[in-house]
Amino acid sequence: MTLMPRRSIALLTLIIAISLTAGLSWFAVRNYRSATPIADDNLRGLALTLASAMEGVAGRDPSLKSLDSFQTRDIAYAMLISASGTILFHSNTELIGNQVGDDRYQQVLSSGALNERRVRLGTGEQVYEFQTPFHMPGKSVVLRLALHTWRSEAVMRRARFGLIMIFSLLAVGWGLGGTVYWLLRRQEAQEKQFVQEHALARLGEVGAVLAHEVRNPLAGIKGYGQLLEERLPDGAERGFARLIVGESIRMEALVTDILLYTRSEPLPPSICNLAGVAESVLELLALQGADAGVRMVCHIPRSLVAFCPEEGWRRVLLNLLTNALHATARGGEITVAGERDGSWAKIDVADNGPGISAEMRPLLFEPFRTGKARGAGLGLAVCKKIIEGCGGVISAGEAPGGGALFTIRLPLPEKEGDVC
Repeated sequence: MTLMPRRSIALLTLIIAISLTAGLSWFAVRNYRSATPIADDNLRGLALTLASAMEGVAGRDPSLKSLDSFQTRDIAYAMLISASGTILFHSNTELIGNQVGDDRYQQVLSSGALNERRVRLGTGEQVYEFQTPFHMPGKSVVLRLALHTWRSEAVMRRARFGLIMIFSLLAVGWGLGGTVYWLLRRQEAQEKQFVQEHALARLGEVGAVLAHEVRNPLAGIKGYGQLLEERLPDGAERGFARLIVGESIRMEALVTDILLYTRSEPLPPSICNLAGVAESVLELLALQGADAGVRMVCHIPRSLVAFCPEEGWRRVLLNLLTNALHATARGGEITVAGERDGSWAKIDVADNGPGISAEMRPLLFEPFRTGKARGAGLGLAVCKKIIEGCGGVISAGEAPGGGALFTIRLPLPEKEGDVC
């Protein structure tokens, strides 16, 4: 399956998952919010039913004695209040004939409308209080009912349980989806790594042939070229000899890069003095910098050390500075700066050349990718392999004053004398 169909399927799956999540969330929240009025309606309906039944009993027995047997498990208490505030009936017979301790009943008498609210009893229980006009032969009183709320609480518990279940299932679904996505990405990375390792194995065979068949005669060609350059007088012939030496050095560097990139085992771990190696590389490239009219400066503290083989750090700097020299115009400047950044040694290599194009940035550290007319495109891939082999990271960006900026982070030793 190609990359675009995979991305299209992943995007479609994500849209469906988000839509389903939004729909289920809306349904769960709406169901939970509607549970409160449903619970209140249940209590109100029960209170109206009880009030109607009690009014029928009282109509047949004005003495209200028949109401003594009118008890259900839903009723916390029931009372009839006269217009003067006297308790005509109470489920607790000891309170009959007493005066009610509040005037909430008067609003019901004056308006003729029912009244409902939540109140807390002296026992700490919260109950639903319902008041309504109560018609008796020759007079109107107020019926006050206090109902237990266990029915409404059961409705709310079911709604709350449904809300929790839906959101829990959604969380589990997203967790499983994330796990599947992670597994697919890991599988894709493993497949990519397998292809890369297979290519490296093939390239390693080529590298071994190059090391055996090319390096030795190349060293001879370079040596004879240097000898001719020294013995020939100034002129075209000496220029040709210099060209032979230069191309031989370039081919040597290419063979070295191929061998480093295809090397299966990492370089021997050790602690490296970053400033010392950087200064030696700058000294090696000083003549090239002078010929190109480019100034190279180093600002790395002498005390800064990091986990990185000296051979590897030298190769990284040599590749980065050589690229910077090729990119920087006459009169430009290349800066190598280092500092301690938490548990890392941070080194910046910056130039004021044209910078890195947007098209090249995603491909910058891939092998055989180059924006130069000449070159195999292995230098930065080798840098990345060496730095990551030390447990560090390398990234590319834009320098503050324009140009390219390469930032390297290498792990610091925990204490002096540590060897990774």
